[in-house]
Amino acid sequence: RKKVEMEKTRVAQELQTFIDTANAPIFGIDHNGMVNEWNNKSVEITGYSREEVMGKNLVDVYISPDFRESVKLVFDDALNGKLTRNFEFPIFTKDQQRVEVMMNATTRCNVKGEAIGVLGVGQDITERKKVEMEKALVAQDFQTFIDTANA
Repeated sequence: RKKVEMEKTRVAQELQTFIDTANAPIFGIDHNGMVNEWNNKSVEITGYSREEVMGKNLVDVYISPDFRESVKLVFDDALNGKLTRNFEFPIFTKDQQRVEVMMNATTRCNVKGEAIGVLGVGQDITERKKVEMEKALVAQDFQTFIDTANA
Protein backbone atom coordinates (compact mmCIF):
# COMPACT_ATOMS: atom_id res chain seq x y z
CA ARG A 1 0.00 0.00 0.00
CA LYS A 2 2.80 2.40 0.88
CA LYS A 3 4.46 1.65 -2.47
CA VAL A 4 1.24 2.56 -4.30
CA GLU A 5 0.99 5.85 -2.41
CA MET A 6 4.61 6.67 -3.22
CA GLU A 7 3.95 5.93 -6.91
CA LYS A 8 0.86 8.18 -6.88
CA THR A 9 2.92 10.98 -5.33
CA ARG A 10 5.68 10.51 -7.91
CA VAL A 11 3.20 10.62 -10.81
CA ALA A 12 1.48 13.71 -9.37
CA GLN A 13 4.85 15.48 -9.04
CA GLU A 14 5.78 14.49 -12.58
CA LEU A 15 2.51 15.87 -13.93
CA GLN A 16 2.98 19.10 -11.98
CA THR A 17 6.47 19.49 -13.45
CA PHE A 18 5.04 18.89 -16.93
CA ILE A 19 2.41 21.60 -16.39
CA ASP A 20 4.91 24.06 -14.90
CA THR A 21 7.47 23.68 -17.68
CA ALA A 22 5.14 23.36 -20.70
CA ASN A 23 5.79 25.76 -23.56
CA ALA A 24 2.15 26.89 -23.44
CA PRO A 25 0.21 28.91 -20.91
CA ILE A 26 -1.70 26.52 -18.67
CA PHE A 27 -3.99 27.74 -15.93
CA GLY A 28 -6.64 26.27 -13.74
CA ILE A 29 -9.64 27.66 -11.93
CA ASP A 30 -11.88 26.14 -9.31
CA HIS A 31 -15.68 25.97 -9.55
CA ASN A 32 -15.86 29.59 -8.31
CA GLY A 33 -13.52 30.88 -11.01
CA MET A 34 -10.58 31.35 -8.64
CA VAL A 35 -7.13 30.65 -10.08
CA ASN A 36 -5.57 27.47 -8.65
CA GLU A 37 -3.03 26.69 -11.39
CA TRP A 38 -0.68 29.11 -13.20
CA ASN A 39 2.34 27.71 -14.99
CA ASN A 40 5.66 29.30 -15.93
CA LYS A 41 4.52 30.22 -19.46
CA SER A 42 1.48 32.02 -18.01
CA VAL A 43 3.88 33.99 -15.79
CA GLU A 44 6.10 34.75 -18.81
CA ILE A 45 3.37 36.07 -21.12
CA THR A 46 1.39 38.02 -18.51
CA GLY A 47 4.06 39.24 -16.11
CA TYR A 48 1.90 38.09 -13.18
CA SER A 49 3.55 35.69 -10.73
CA ARG A 50 1.75 32.66 -9.33
CA GLU A 51 1.51 34.42 -5.98
CA GLU A 52 -0.23 37.41 -7.57
CA VAL A 53 -2.95 35.38 -9.31
CA MET A 54 -3.59 32.40 -7.07
CA GLY A 55 -6.97 32.66 -5.38
CA LYS A 56 -8.12 35.59 -7.53
CA ASN A 57 -11.06 35.47 -9.91
CA LEU A 58 -9.54 35.01 -13.38
CA VAL A 59 -12.42 36.50 -15.36
CA ASP A 60 -13.17 39.47 -13.09
CA VAL A 61 -9.55 40.49 -12.56
CA TYR A 62 -7.61 39.56 -15.71
CA ILE A 63 -10.10 39.55 -18.60
CA SER A 64 -11.19 42.79 -20.26
CA PRO A 65 -14.82 43.75 -19.58
CA ASP A 66 -15.90 43.22 -23.20
CA PHE A 67 -14.82 39.53 -23.07
CA ARG A 68 -15.79 38.62 -19.50
CA GLU A 69 -19.21 37.23 -20.41
CA SER A 70 -17.96 35.02 -23.25
CA VAL A 71 -14.95 33.73 -21.28
CA LYS A 72 -17.16 32.98 -18.27
CA LEU A 73 -19.55 31.07 -20.55
CA VAL A 74 -16.67 28.92 -21.86
CA PHE A 75 -15.59 28.16 -18.27
CA ASP A 76 -19.17 27.40 -17.22
CA ASP A 77 -19.52 25.03 -20.18
CA ALA A 78 -16.29 23.29 -19.16
CA LEU A 79 -17.58 22.92 -15.60
CA ASN A 80 -20.59 21.16 -17.11
CA GLY A 81 -18.43 18.76 -19.11
CA LYS A 82 -18.42 20.61 -22.44
CA LEU A 83 -14.96 20.96 -23.96
CA THR A 84 -14.24 24.20 -25.82
CA ARG A 85 -11.49 24.25 -28.44
CA ASN A 86 -9.68 27.17 -30.05
CA PHE A 87 -11.50 29.90 -28.15
CA GLU A 88 -9.77 33.25 -28.69
CA PHE A 89 -9.75 36.08 -26.16
CA PRO A 90 -7.44 38.82 -24.93
CA ILE A 91 -5.79 38.88 -21.54
CA PHE A 92 -3.98 41.92 -20.24
CA THR A 93 -0.45 41.76 -18.89
CA LYS A 94 0.74 43.34 -15.71
CA ASP A 95 1.92 46.36 -17.74
CA GLN A 96 -1.47 46.56 -19.53
CA GLN A 97 -0.34 45.08 -22.84
CA ARG A 98 -2.98 43.08 -24.69
CA VAL A 99 -2.04 39.44 -25.33
CA GLU A 100 -4.23 37.40 -27.66
CA VAL A 101 -4.72 33.85 -26.41
CA MET A 102 -6.27 30.83 -28.10
CA MET A 103 -7.40 28.34 -25.48
CA ASN A 104 -8.84 24.88 -25.04
CA ALA A 105 -10.86 24.57 -21.84
CA THR A 106 -11.56 21.21 -20.29
CA THR A 107 -13.23 19.97 -17.13
CA ARG A 108 -11.05 19.15 -14.16
CA CYS A 109 -12.53 16.30 -12.09
CA ASN A 110 -11.86 14.80 -8.68
CA VAL A 111 -11.34 11.06 -8.10
CA LYS A 112 -15.13 10.57 -8.01
CA GLY A 113 -15.45 12.09 -11.50
CA GLU A 114 -17.13 15.25 -10.21
CA ALA A 115 -16.29 18.56 -11.85
CA ILE A 116 -14.13 20.66 -9.54
CA GLY A 117 -12.77 23.22 -11.96
CA VAL A 118 -11.43 23.99 -15.39
CA LEU A 119 -8.02 23.51 -16.92
CA GLY A 120 -7.14 25.89 -19.73
CA VAL A 121 -4.30 25.19 -22.15
CA GLY A 122 -3.53 28.11 -24.38
CA GLN A 123 -1.33 29.55 -27.02
CA ASP A 124 -0.10 33.13 -27.38
CA ILE A 125 -1.37 34.14 -30.83
CA THR A 126 -0.62 37.86 -30.52
CA GLU A 127 1.93 37.93 -33.35
CA ARG A 128 -0.31 35.87 -35.65
CA LYS A 129 -3.19 38.28 -35.04
CA LYS A 130 -0.93 41.27 -35.84
CA VAL A 131 0.12 39.67 -39.13
CA GLU A 132 -3.53 38.94 -40.00
CA MET A 133 -4.43 42.58 -39.29
CA GLU A 134 -1.53 43.87 -41.39
CA LYS A 135 -2.54 41.60 -44.30
CA ALA A 136 -6.11 42.89 -44.10
CA LEU A 137 -4.91 46.51 -44.13
CA VAL A 138 -2.64 45.88 -47.14
CA ALA A 139 -5.50 44.18 -48.99
CA GLN A 140 -7.79 47.10 -48.17
CA ASP A 141 -5.19 49.64 -49.37
CA PHE A 142 -4.66 47.65 -52.55
CA GLN A 143 -8.41 47.51 -53.20
CA THR A 144 -8.68 51.29 -52.64
CA PHE A 145 -5.80 51.83 -55.08
CA ILE A 146 -7.52 49.67 -57.71
CA ASP A 147 -10.86 51.39 -57.18
CA THR A 148 -9.38 54.87 -57.53
CA ALA A 149 -7.27 53.86 -60.56
CA ASN A 150 -10.42 52.64 -62.31
CA ALA A 151 -12.41 55.76 -61.49
